[in-house]
Amino acid sequence: MLTPELQAEFVGELPDVFLPVHGGWGRMGATHIRLTKASEDVLAGALRAAWKLRIEKNAGTKKRAPKRR
Repeated sequence: MLTPELQAEFVGELPDVFLPVHGGWGRMGATHIRLTKASEDVLAGALRAAWKLRIEKNAGTKKRAPKRR
């Protein structure tokens, strides 16, 4: 899962490797990777980008979450 902007960059640079998932999920950044066409470096870079976004999102959620009693 990428941001829509980052997804557009990946698709724009390597349209034979990356494509948006159809429908709403794709418009929110869900992205298909054609593994047979992706090099190990490209795949690792894409996964790192998605992982970093998830870590940042989770960190922001934890800061805003109310404390449980």
